[in-house]
Amino acid sequence: MTTAQKPRVPRGPNAERRAATRAKIMEAAVRCLAEFGYAATSTPLVARLAKVSRGSLLHQFPTKVDLMLGVAEYASKARGAIVREKLAPYPDGPERFVRGVDAVWTSLQAPAAIALMEITIATRSDPELAQRYPQFAIDQDAALHRARGRMADYLGAPERLPEIDALAHMTRACLQGLAMESVYIGRPTDDALKVVALLEDLRQRLVDELQVTAK
Repeated sequence: MTTAQKPRVPRGPNAERRAATRAKIMEAAVRCLAEFGYAATSTPLVARLAKVSRGSLLHQFPTKVDLMLGVAEYASKARGAIVREKLAPYPDGPERFVRGVDAVWTSLQAPAAIALMEITIATRSDPELAQRYPQFAIDQDAALHRARGRMADYLGAPERLPEIDALAHMTRACLQGLAMESVYIGRPTDDALKVVALLEDLRQRLVDELQVTAK
C-alpha cells in the first residue's frame, strides 16, 4: 500500500454486526476479569458470557492475549470516559485540576479498572502478555504526559510541567495502589477517601502557589 492510499474502512451491515459483537465481547471480558480474575478468564467463558460463538470471538481475537490487549485498550478508554464525565462541569482551570483527583478515584471503582488491574498484574505470570503489554503501557504513558502538558498550559504554568507531571503521576500511582487494596484486601473506603482528600490538598497548594506567583 502506498503512502497515498488509505486502508479501506469496512462499512455496511457486516461492519455493524462485527462492531456489535466486539462490544459484547469487551463487556463480557471486563465482567469476567472483574469477577473471576485473569487466571479464570478464558475465551470459551468470555464467549459464553457474551452470548456469541467461540468462532466469532476467535475471528477477532485469535488468542487469549490478543483478547486481553483488546480489553486493556477498551478498559482504558472506559476509565477515561468516566474521568471526563466527572470533570465535565468544570472548565479548564485550577478547579478542574484539583477535582481531577476525585475523578480518577471514581474511575478506579469501575469494573473496567479492575479488569485492567488484573491484566497488568498478569504480566508477571503470562510470558506472552509480558512481552506484548509494555507497548500498550508506553502508549498510555505518552498519552498521559500529553494530557499533563495541556494541564500545565491551562494552569498558566507550562514551565512547571515537570512538577505537575510528577504530581499527576504520584496521584495516579497512589490511587491505583489504593484501588488494589480495596479490591484485593478489602481495605475500608473511608481510609482511601482520606488519601484522596490529602492529594486534593496537595494540588490546591500548588494552585495557590501559582496564583501568588502570577500576581
